[in-house]
Amino acid sequence: MEHTKHIWRAVLLLLLLGLSAVAGRHFLIPPSFGTQGFYRYDSLAEYMAKPVIHGPANACRECHQPIVESEIKGKHASQSCEGCHAPLSVHVADNKKIADMPSKGSNEWCANCHGKLRARPQTFPQIDVTEHLVKNGVISAGDPIPKNACTTCHDVHSPGTS
Repeated sequence: MEHTKHIWRAVLLLLLLGLSAVAGRHFLIPPSFGTQGFYRYDSLAEYMAKPVIHGPANACRECHQPIVESEIKGKHASQSCEGCHAPLSVHVADNKKIADMPSKGSNEWCANCHGKLRARPQTFPQIDVTEHLVKNGVISAGDPIPKNACTTCHDVHSPGTS
């Protein structure tokens, strides 16, 4: 019996750890966790109370009809305006322009989608930016890539038409 003291101590220690884990879980996990899925359900109201910063898909059409029409006919028709610009709330508030809309028209931004990657489908338009610019005579081999080399030759809203 004397040699079983260590086993009883280990069992008692594990039992105390288990009870403290159950008690801690009871006090640390919010009551609404898991009622509608694996998240805290009360957080939905908190998120809904935050101001809306993104506009609907047709938000730009009202003021920028020619650009939107050009984009609809082009290769970027499936892209949201906010994908290359910024959230609508940066540009418009209460249906009034509050600031110029920023544009992410740099080469790095275009390369996010069109840079050559083996993981992308072969049917998706991909380029090696340096190779493309050298081939088209924009730069010489070894020259740095100009900041807006893509937008110099391509219409960003309808790139296939330029």
